[in-house]
Amino acid sequence: MGASVVKNPLEVTQKLYIKNDQGNNVILKNSAEYGMNWFITDKSPYQHYTLYKGPKELIYAQSFEEIIAINAASGKVSWRFPSDWNSDLGSLVGADGTYYILGYDYVKHLSSTVYQADILRFSSSGEATTFKNIKLQTKSFFEDGALFDFYHTGDSEGNYIVLTDEGLQSIRKDGSTNWMLNTISMKDRALDFNNIMGLSSDSNGHIIVDFTDAKAVLNTSGNIIRVEDYNQMKARPVSYSDIDSKDGHGGYYILDDRAATLQDLDFKTRKLKWSYSMNQYEKAAGISLFSGSFATDNKGNVYFGANNGNVYSLDYNGKPRFTLSVGSRVISYPDIVSVNDSLTVISVNNNIICLQKKST
Repeated sequence: MGASVVKNPLEVTQKLYIKNDQGNNVILKNSAEYGMNWFITDKSPYQHYTLYKGPKELIYAQSFEEIIAINAASGKVSWRFPSDWNSDLGSLVGADGTYYILGYDYVKHLSSTVYQADILRFSSSGEATTFKNIKLQTKSFFEDGALFDFYHTGDSEGNYIVLTDEGLQSIRKDGSTNWMLNTISMKDRALDFNNIMGLSSDSNGHIIVDFTDAKAVLNTSGNIIRVEDYNQMKARPVSYSDIDSKDGHGGYYILDDRAATLQDLDFKTRKLKWSYSMNQYEKAAGISLFSGSFATDNKGNVYFGANNGNVYSLDYNGKPRFTLSVGSRVISYPDIVSVNDSLTVISVNNNIICLQKKST
């Protein structure tokens, strides 16, 4: 008789060294094709890591006490700096891979809409710089200012872009001002920064400013490339390139937390290509999917987590790639960074786990 054939790749499992909050081993399903490349476990069971994707294969991991830069391929720590999570008002990774932290420890409330704060800048090589006394223009949602937003991003040249009390400011690596914009003009009106809704950047040298009724695109020198009214944008057909959660093969993903379902829809027809749902036993156990952990990679593979720390990956056809079965008793949302289609870094509870596709 020949060897038995395993129809479901997830039936091939491996117990990892990692433990969940009950002291049970985390299980990797489809260990025939995937393995654990490296892991980091903090001695405190209450530790938590938030992951950010840096340039190339660099991963930033923010714990309660420090920021760590890790080479995802080797697991080697490139650098680390003290950084108190409790005093972190807002973190982001710029388009060039620079990591920025807005620290709350030295924030001063100059008025109901202006906060003065320090910005910590970490280059991918570990060079640390502090931008002192930046006056942030904020948007409050309540009269007492208890809940507010501020707007910042990092461009592809390593400049920090932030909305201040004087306008939109670009700050160079050395802390000097690159440019300042007080207003953005359209043909029939000037756009008011008090109506800003979002600020972002991309790797192509664009800085995108979203207003309530328009969108402005700037270059890294502060020059306006274009300004579009939203009414004009709505009239323009949406192209596949505008979609964020693409499967890379003419479809796009929608993850519904409440229904615990992931769908892949054809972009042109809007017809269902395939769907994935939690089974009845998982639903009965109170397990649900978490859209906050959703990620895709350069091949259209999709990654998502559940509220018990589990992590799932499927290919663009809906075929299971791997499952990391954590099975935490306490609600535990994983953080997932897809470095590429063969390298995945996951944080759950006090662990950072790197899974790698085995070479064939």
